[in-house]
Amino acid sequence: MKNKSLYVSLLMLMIFGVIASGCSEKDKTPRKDRSAGNTSEILVVTQNGEQWNGSLGDSIRAFFTQEQYGLPQPEPLYKLLNINVSNFSDMFRKHKAILVVEISSKVDSVLVETGKDIWAAPQRVFKIVAPNYAAWIETFEKQKENIKLMYDIVERERIMSLLRPNTDASLYDAIRNKFGFTLTVPRGFVIAKNETDFLWLRRETEKSSFGITIYAQPYTDTLQFDANSLISARDRIMATHIPGPTEGSFMTTEKEFVPPMVNYINNFPAGYAAEMRGMWCLVGDYMAGPFISYTFVNAGKLVTVEGFVYEPNAHKRDQLLQLQSILFSLSLQDEQVKQEAGL
Repeated sequence: MKNKSLYVSLLMLMIFGVIASGCSEKDKTPRKDRSAGNTSEILVVTQNGEQWNGSLGDSIRAFFTQEQYGLPQPEPLYKLLNINVSNFSDMFRKHKAILVVEISSKVDSVLVETGKDIWAAPQRVFKIVAPNYAAWIETFEKQKENIKLMYDIVERERIMSLLRPNTDASLYDAIRNKFGFTLTVPRGFVIAKNETDFLWLRRETEKSSFGITIYAQPYTDTLQFDANSLISARDRIMATHIPGPTEGSFMTTEKEFVPPMVNYINNFPAGYAAEMRGMWCLVGDYMAGPFISYTFVNAGKLVTVEGFVYEPNAHKRDQLLQLQSILFSLSLQDEQVKQEAGL
């Protein structure tokens, strides 16, 4: 019962910390250095090689390096770097995602600490102190989803800190005027199609293609959030609006080899949303790639925002994460609305 209370208290502390740190962002002085580290990378700080190479390290690797669902090539959720605490210098302290391991006979119960932007920004640091390996692993297994959630937030924050200065104001306004919310889309995207309740933005490079689609439907009931309904609606809308390069070809959802996975989340900027990951492909052609979408209710309509990637013979996890970060920049209240409301 004591441990259960500890875990509940920790979770509440984590949630409160995220809210509180967000509210005090403007008050931070002096400004933190920009955090370091590659995309989707976690620095694990251990006390010795035995911890990293043994069962404790195995539990960390088994979770964070599992394959990201919905990609054509196997890619891990995160790449892990390991150093001993004796080498945890100022340079390493600026990493954006840090997990500190400590086994100490001086404690008789598990202690979990978390901090935001301690040595750099954006940054999330977790430290788990336990009296033995078994207690550490048990705690990690119970908290790993929450830990990953916080690292995911930092990844998106860091990507958007780089993309936000290049926001395309015309696309920002086009989305706001059409759908009543905003997305922070960087320059380089152009409007490929703009029709009733549908908008397609695309960015083309020599080797790749990136797409963002936004579409709205009348909202009738919660059955529209069912996975089959979401897939059916996507197929219908994409077949109508996203043609392939071959005459008569069009986009659809791959359902045989990588069936779409739907999860329901509460931390999307619009609140409750259905997240769908999977692969798109073309009917009548051979192109394919990963996509991620979020469906939510806004102003009496069922709205979907989606990002998809085409880049053959290349890894696509990081590109999809960039699109996901743009989708998470969604705001139902733009600055004009806030000013009119006196906020």
